[in-house]
Amino acid sequence: MNSRIDLSSISKHENIALQFSGGKDSLACVHLLRPHWDRITLYHVDTGDLLPEVREIVDGVEAMVPHFVRIETNSADWMKRFGLPSDLVPTTCTVAGMWMGFGGRRIVDRFDCCAENIMGPIHRRMLADGVTLAIRGTKRADMPTLAAESGDTTMGYEICLPIRDWSHADVFAYLREVGAPICRVYEHKVNAPECATCPAWWNEGRAGYLKKYHPDLNAAYQAKLALVAAEIAPVHRTLMEELA
Repeated sequence: MNSRIDLSSISKHENIALQFSGGKDSLACVHLLRPHWDRITLYHVDTGDLLPEVREIVDGVEAMVPHFVRIETNSADWMKRFGLPSDLVPTTCTVAGMWMGFGGRRIVDRFDCCAENIMGPIHRRMLADGVTLAIRGTKRADMPTLAAESGDTTMGYEICLPIRDWSHADVFAYLREVGAPICRVYEHKVNAPECATCPAWWNEGRAGYLKKYHPDLNAAYQAKLALVAAEIAPVHRTLMEELA
């Protein structure tokens, strides 16, 4: 782990953003960039479905840094209008499938929901604010292929990924080194959910954690999962019959 970041990008920009989710990686970036807080604005998207313990960290950071922008979206309302996100989307529940009467409920790709409620709003706000450098806590350990590398400018601003080569263990070690809070959700998984009750991102394994610490949120989460499962089940049964 190298806690010294390349400052060349920061030095040539005046309008700098740090995309701050409240998770461990963006929190590590906040502390790495402490000497530059006066030149950086933190941008945070609140979908209305943050884990309470993540919200506590977000509020603490907002009180600590000089420049903080909170972008509020409403993922619950979006789901009512456009459908529940899922890791599996039956064709019966797409726009065409619903139009032809095959599905009972609209189901959408999980990335569509994230794009509309998180990625799109923060991107548009940064463009409107004239941001020229966006710093993210994205790491190679997070995904098979990074969506953008440091230096990429295709989004309308330059991207900087200061911890892209860190491991999850590196991040936790750094947070302990600087005395930053480590959310208890990381005792369960290495990544915290963006939305507590999202019925997609099953790999986050939220059920056990929510059941233990937030039974009310778990009830809402399970209810959404049940609605998604009801739409997937008939299609899955047909697939199994074909395989047999």
